[in-house]
Amino acid sequence: MKIKHTEYLSVSALICMFAIAIYFYPLLPEKMAIHFSAAGIPNGFIGKFWGIFVIPVGSLVLYGLLLAIPRIDPLKKNIQEFRPYYNIFVFILLVFLLYLEIGIILWNVGIRINMLRFVSFLAGVLYVYIGILLLKSKRNWFVGIRTPWTLSNDAVWEKTNRLGGRLFIINGIMVVLSFFTGKYIVLFMVWITLGLVLFLFVYSYFVWLQFTRREENL
Repeated sequence: MKIKHTEYLSVSALICMFAIAIYFYPLLPEKMAIHFSAAGIPNGFIGKFWGIFVIPVGSLVLYGLLLAIPRIDPLKKNIQEFRPYYNIFVFILLVFLLYLEIGIILWNVGIRINMLRFVSFLAGVLYVYIGILLLKSKRNWFVGIRTPWTLSNDAVWEKTNRLGGRLFIINGIMVVLSFFTGKYIVLFMVWITLGLVLFLFVYSYFVWLQFTRREENL
């Protein structure tokens, strides 16, 4: 898919967010539930103006930042090598936020869905695509498993991000499956994801150490 096409799709997702927010605004209660516990019980409320517009406005700001990254990164030439994959990631992320906005609206107009289960399917899809993006990424300052060791060495970057990509794809599939079973959603969506990030941080150091010792022995 061409870069411009994905940018148009991303802008369309943003327009949908604002259009949905404006349409449903009169139908919403003065205090909206916007945060939910793992059991699906609302535990965070806010006035309906920001309750309905926080995701569209936040997404607009986020999109601006994501659009700037390929232009301001000191290694932007490397980002251009996987730019189509990056742009698809931006679009999927915005679709996920649009999906989240719809879920919040549904709950606040009286359709009592389980928010955690509702978001888990698309969250799993997002995780899978993050894995694909890691597999395709080249060394840069913003996208990928970025540690002092991956940023200092292309080989360490490649090995760490390739493993990270595969692990994120597997975890994403497990999150999608948890949507269908209704079990272990928090485990895969939150705790294992955090564990993966920590593991890859430590792993990158040992990969760097391995390459450094190999170079010293040459």
